[in-house]
Amino acid sequence: MTWEFIFGRFLTLLLVCQLGLILWNLRVVIRPKTKLPQSNTKVSLLIPARNEEGSIGSCLRSLINQDHKNLEIIVLDDHSTDRTRAIVESQNPKIKLISGKPIPAGWTGKNWACHQLSKQATGDVLFFIDADAVLEPAAITSVLHVMEAENVDMVASLLRNQGTSFSSSILLPIVNHAILALFPASLIHRSSNPDIALAFGPFIGVSTTAYVESGGHASHPDHIVDDVQLARSVKAAGYQQRLINGTDLATTTWYSGFRDIWRGFSKNAYGALSYRTSLSLLVTFLVAPLLALPFLRLLAGFFGAPVPMEVLWQVVLLILGRFITSSVGRDPLWGVIFHPFAMLFWGATLFWSMIIAMTGQSIEWKSRNYTTKPKRTKDLTEDN
Repeated sequence: MTWEFIFGRFLTLLLVCQLGLILWNLRVVIRPKTKLPQSNTKVSLLIPARNEEGSIGSCLRSLINQDHKNLEIIVLDDHSTDRTRAIVESQNPKIKLISGKPIPAGWTGKNWACHQLSKQATGDVLFFIDADAVLEPAAITSVLHVMEAENVDMVASLLRNQGTSFSSSILLPIVNHAILALFPASLIHRSSNPDIALAFGPFIGVSTTAYVESGGHASHPDHIVDDVQLARSVKAAGYQQRLINGTDLATTTWYSGFRDIWRGFSKNAYGALSYRTSLSLLVTFLVAPLLALPFLRLLAGFFGAPVPMEVLWQVVLLILGRFITSSVGRDPLWGVIFHPFAMLFWGATLFWSMIIAMTGQSIEWKSRNYTTKPKRTKDLTEDN
């Protein structure tokens, strides 16, 4: 019995377990119903906007068309230099437009914008919505139903990616795939550990009580990954959350071209893993290459290298898993053939994100420069 045989069987077993995890997560990460009775809960739809002239009109029209009627819509113009403000003003007069104040020291722009929005909100539930997100008419009603039925104070959603380029169509589906294929989603619901929390910034629902008691965006104002950190703060304050399959509820652009995706992932990846170097190295140099290895061995076969039948089964298992997550995420299925490239890209951006943070380099985002790791790391539980 050779090491190659042992390794091959081990990898095959690992991939069978991964496929099982995907199928199990599909039971846990529910797809909410869209035809539901109306709730009378007052909600605040809060949109931070900085130079969003290309998308904010569609976003606001989708919010105005929500079937939940007891709501307010507040947009913060974060010192935009394009036509963002004019577009907001041309929409429904019920939309409240406020101007952002200068950013205080120790804050990121997104955290500061969301914090200001929260101070203007009067709803019992706050929805933080990115200006490039488009919601289906039943989105707010569906999330409120989950919050009430599950008795939770925060709902995070897997989102549908509106691919605007070849790069975004093949690379961004890896976000939903990674959650469903590499992480037991039930831990988000059951564990009280604040590190096991998740949210995606384009569409987050949180009760006002949980937001205030957790400190909201002000609890870690300099954290670059504002959405995940908000989820951690809410859980640290003792409030429960749910992750749902919101691909029928909301669509987002995320990032556009290859350069934009690289910068976005590099900005967020290390912080999303709680700045844990050992975990980041494990993912970069073991998990990502391991999941791409069967494809590389298959490719080597075209140049004369022997390809055992087990490698073909490994490729089938990987393709099947990605096919399932892409179907769930409403992503283009032709992008599945680029899965190994997406995995290696993900690992590379995580490694670069770690380098940037550890060396104190800054990264430009929305015409502002940020260091991606806070100078101090606050214990999430120290004030709760």
